[in-house]
Amino acid sequence: MPATKIGIIGCGVISGIYIETSQKIDAIDCVAVADVNLDAARHRAGQYGIARACTPDELLADPSIEIVINLTPNRLHFDVGMQIVAAGKSVYGEKPLCVHREQAQQLLAAARERGVRVGGAPDTFFGGAWQTARKAIDDGLIGQPFAAAATFQAYREQPGAPRASSPTRTAVPGATSFFAQQGFKYGVTVPFDMGPYYLHALINLLGPFRAVSAMTRTVREEIEHFGVVQKVESPTHVAGLLELRSGVLCQYLTSSDIPRTDLPHLEIYGTEGTLRCPDPNVFPGPVLVRGRTASDEWAELPCQHSFNQDSRGVGAADMAVAIRNGRPHRAAGEMAAHAVDVVNALHESAESGRRVELTTTCERPAALLAGLANWTLPD
Repeated sequence: MPATKIGIIGCGVISGIYIETSQKIDAIDCVAVADVNLDAARHRAGQYGIARACTPDELLADPSIEIVINLTPNRLHFDVGMQIVAAGKSVYGEKPLCVHREQAQQLLAAARERGVRVGGAPDTFFGGAWQTARKAIDDGLIGQPFAAAATFQAYREQPGAPRASSPTRTAVPGATSFFAQQGFKYGVTVPFDMGPYYLHALINLLGPFRAVSAMTRTVREEIEHFGVVQKVESPTHVAGLLELRSGVLCQYLTSSDIPRTDLPHLEIYGTEGTLRCPDPNVFPGPVLVRGRTASDEWAELPCQHSFNQDSRGVGAADMAVAIRNGRPHRAAGEMAAHAVDVVNALHESAESGRRVELTTTCERPAALLAGLANWTLPD
């Protein structure tokens, strides 16, 4: 079966790994890249041998392209996503899918009307670590899960010049820092930028959420990010409690104000033991289990799953395969919209001082089979 032709709008730093992934998976073929900065599109096209560099309008007018990956800045995700759907193409959006929950629902509704699909990052839950953790929970290794703790703690102030980029995340000519472009506004701070990694990981492991309660704080009025001083206009420290529909209660923290910590990223607590998972921002990593007795030590679970390297964009490839085979795709738009609902509800809870019932839900994505070769997706 011929590969599904895809295009990318937004040729910033993250676009490199998306293109690399598309060139490793037979299901998709990236045939065009676009940016309002045409020099950025030409740079990426030349760097990776992409046939066409163009403007976003030109890409959307190409009838051969079925899926468009939206890598524009956070606050443009909705507008660009709606343009992609209006062009009759399926959209796969970077996180967050949209800034506001109402926007996410409008995008899903527009896609249903046009008969196209919506998918959304993060897709790190496809990774070997997360599928290993998923199997451990599904197999009852830690008994019945009843609680969890998810912690993202970082320090966003970065004085001076940007650090050197990794080989897969090279900047393009004239590019500026993500936060220098958008500032620390609502929809751009770490609850929106990093929170979805933890939310998608939890949905993959335990299912969707029911309600949230939270408190927030803005620690500093200004932050210097790579030499650019930005006013902080939205909370940067969010502490919450998440109630899952399964009954699991999760302590949840996202903060960009903590310089150093040794707390684990994510733990699941069951009646028979504890599961410790790696950083949800990555695909591989150690998954540790520990029993309930004092003599039990941490033991690393063997990984028999694929995607044990940075594979961002695999969710878009899975969507392409799913469209061809008439099955649901795993990195579903409903899951990404549910994460948007959670993040908005956390802020709403803090502002109102009350528990907030979520207005959305989603399906737990289907698990990947063990033993698949890397870059292989099931039909």
